[in-house]
Amino acid sequence: MDERIKYDVSDGIATITIDRPEKRNALTYSMYGAIREHTLEADADPQIGAIILTGVPGQYCAGTDLSELREVGLEEKPEDRLSHRDGSHWFFWNATTPVIAAIDGPAAGLGVELSTQADFRIASENARFSWIFVQRGLIPDAGMGTWLLPQIVGLQQAKRLVLSGDFIDAEEARRIGFLLDVVPAEGLLDAARALAKSVSSGSPFAIARAKSLLNWSSSRTRDEHLVEHVTALTECQQSEDHREGVAAFLAKRPAVFTGR
Repeated sequence: MDERIKYDVSDGIATITIDRPEKRNALTYSMYGAIREHTLEADADPQIGAIILTGVPGQYCAGTDLSELREVGLEEKPEDRLSHRDGSHWFFWNATTPVIAAIDGPAAGLGVELSTQADFRIASENARFSWIFVQRGLIPDAGMGTWLLPQIVGLQQAKRLVLSGDFIDAEEARRIGFLLDVVPAEGLLDAARALAKSVSSGSPFAIARAKSLLNWSSSRTRDEHLVEHVTALTECQQSEDHREGVAAFLAKRPAVFTGR
């Protein structure tokens, strides 16, 4: 793992911290791979209920380290670029575990794309956001800015952000619905951990299925959604977590879920 990506687990919460402040936390491919691997590690751990991505104080992620960008040759075909088409870059979105982006400082390029695929985004007053890609002759490179962002902030706001590449501050990001909350910088991680506790307090078995249904809700017809819904509901009703949830309610005690 890349030493510039810190990984810590405490009280059922995994925290991934980008630590390259001298480059405004710009990501090398090695760092990006470490974030992905730590996310997969946390998502596979039944003791972890939520994942937080953050940066060292005052920094979040300025995007990809441009010195590592490679030329895409004229002979390369879109259909051959499997890693860009198979969804493997969408590891926060694919994770069954809730993911929170805690943002203190600029989030641009790949940094804002990572934030977009998180389930929740909270930021300090110091945060700023830019889908800068068109100013580099690109489109949002992982596809979140053109698929997820319109679902989060609406089509018109998404077009404004993606087509201009302009920076917006934390208050505007909250106003248009991109951020859940804006908090003082010194309280950012505490707020992220409180949110993590809240959204991971229920059955992991049910949370995983609810997250998947919500993620795909705008991409399915009602009837397609109901097919997936009934499958997930049946699985939940047959689960140990459901039996435990009911037993705990009747016994007036906290439930002890196992994710089974």
